[in-house]
Amino acid sequence: MARPIWCAMTRSYALLALRLALTIAFIYYGLRKLGSDPRDVAIYEAIGFGQFPRFITGSVELIGAALLWVRGWRGIGGALLFVTMCIGLTALLLWVGPPYWHMLVLMAGSATIAVAYRKDITRRLPSGQ
Repeated sequence: MARPIWCAMTRSYALLALRLALTIAFIYYGLRKLGSDPRDVAIYEAIGFGQFPRFITGSVELIGAALLWVRGWRGIGGALLFVTMCIGLTALLLWVGPPYWHMLVLMAGSATIAVAYRKDITRRLPSGQ
């Protein structure tokens, strides 16, 4: 049974809004990390690996946010951001402590984009032939 056209349009607009919200959030957090915001510096000090991972994480967040807008790379951008949030949440749980809610929201949003654009990911996997 075919889905009505308005259903596909609603899904498209919802994904567009989600990509926009994630882009704004990841640009904010990425620039905050790269700009040496005292809150982020303190978090990375608490983790104990020095400040180098802060620059890696900030760069990955900005690259992932950009990939959300590149046709054929949206799913990969969502997956990259999801993995980044999983690692970040693990670090917060192990070494820093709350708050976690923003990480969970960003994880859910990133996972939604990765799943919605999963064909972007599967196209780049080796075929095994």
